[in-house]
Amino acid sequence: MRRGRILILLSLAALALSCACGRTAVLDRSTRQLLTELDGYVSAREVYVAHKLDQMEALRKMAQSISDPALRFETEMSIADAYFSFSFDSTQHYLKHCQEIAAERLRDRDRFNEASIRLGHLYAKAGSYMEAYNLLYQQIDTASLTPALMTEYLLALYDFSLDLAGNSGMVEQLRIADAASFRPILYERIPRDSETWRNILRDELFAQGRYAQADSVGHLLLAGTRPEEHAYAIYAFYLADIADRMGNSSERMAWLVRSAESDLINAVKDYASLTMVAQSILPADVDRSFRYLRIAQEDALFYNAKLRPWQISRFLIEVQDAYAGRQAQMQKLADIAAILLGLLAVALSVVTWFYVSRSRKLTQLRQRLEESNARLTEANERLNVLNREISNADKVKEGFIVSFLENFSGQIHSFRAEDNRLRNLVKRGRADLLLKDAAFSERSEKAREEFYRTFDTTFLAMYPDFVDRFNELLKEEARICPPEGRLTTELRIFALIRLGVDDSKRIASMLDYSLSTIYNYKVAVKNQAAVDRDTFEDCVKRIGK
Repeated sequence: MRRGRILILLSLAALALSCACGRTAVLDRSTRQLLTELDGYVSAREVYVAHKLDQMEALRKMAQSISDPALRFETEMSIADAYFSFSFDSTQHYLKHCQEIAAERLRDRDRFNEASIRLGHLYAKAGSYMEAYNLLYQQIDTASLTPALMTEYLLALYDFSLDLAGNSGMVEQLRIADAASFRPILYERIPRDSETWRNILRDELFAQGRYAQADSVGHLLLAGTRPEEHAYAIYAFYLADIADRMGNSSERMAWLVRSAESDLINAVKDYASLTMVAQSILPADVDRSFRYLRIAQEDALFYNAKLRPWQISRFLIEVQDAYAGRQAQMQKLADIAAILLGLLAVALSVVTWFYVSRSRKLTQLRQRLEESNARLTEANERLNVLNREISNADKVKEGFIVSFLENFSGQIHSFRAEDNRLRNLVKRGRADLLLKDAAFSERSEKAREEFYRTFDTTFLAMYPDFVDRFNELLKEEARICPPEGRLTTELRIFALIRLGVDDSKRIASMLDYSLSTIYNYKVAVKNQAAVDRDTFEDCVKRIGK
């Protein structure tokens, strides 16, 4: 009877823990299998990239050995095609060089227009919408285009319209024709049932909400490609979008994974599939989602276009929320375990007293006490593991944020270096060519402002009471009142200190200020502190904890 009561207590404890764990979001079996397969391709990612780099190096050396300008033009156009989804800077370099060959060495207007159309298409795909608009709508003389080039030009405008409509929230509104207006013209110019013709048909069916028919055309396109071709990743991504509209989440995940695998096989750096997979598995698999998102961020920064890093940064708050949810779940489990351990300790105390009063069963009592102590020790170890995981989750979150901010800040430095390079070329007498493509711009300043805006929004979403808590550390007359949703320079400096960035040089680099400026701001704020200035930074680090 007594043994039965102990078993009932233990059973109830196990049942309570099982119920608590059962409320945690989980992935279904088919999704877990797909992600396990995708992990295999992710682990081989560097091998695919190395193979791609070897191919590009061979093409580059072959182009350098060609002296005939016409053959050099065709070769470098092929190299630009190979680089198109791998490196924005390299693709732009070769297309501009092709423009130069066509204009100066060949004096061939058709070849110049061909390179210009391809360059405008690159700008549109990379999110450089103003550059794409200026080139495609203002610089290309459509009256001089051959029929074949006119078709390629219309296809570039069609893709530009689709991309701009899909990302309209990021840019200033540009007055360009809707994609639907190009389809009747393209249907007449493109051979029926060709790959391009079917692409346009699928887009039209999708836009009209005829998803079943769009899905059929999408499968027809996919049937003619292999995973080793980049087109496979694109077609699979569209099928995932169609499955999403049809409400089939499992099929959507399957197509997204296949698209991501094809991107990895082909060493594509400008993609969306892996990011979408990372978002889809939140909050069920936070660690895997974070790993995928970090890879996508690294590839986007390697490609060096405007669009993709911004899209990836939007998921930062979702990752933060997922980590917070997991921490809350761990804390809840820890609380339940502590209560159950307390109840078990009480029960064991009663049982111990009962058996101690009967010396005949002393040996049996000692054995049971040893087993109970072992269970208590194991339970304590599990509690310690839970607490360590909670602490590690905070460190992973803050480390990811700092890494993202450093990468974004580095992009600003890259823009500024490019501006300086362009100015130096102009000083050496190359202004006649450079001014055709890009005037002196303020893109580094705009990028810095965009960085500040993204930093402010992200940080305040994570620590909404940071400004109020920070002002509590200052004298009343020195308190800071920033604009709604933004931070001042002083607040940004101490926001980075809250994230664990102590080094002033590192802060100066990330915020694009001189070291002396950072030092002066820090001294000025500490001079107005309502607490001991020597412990001021430690107080800032404890905000939100």
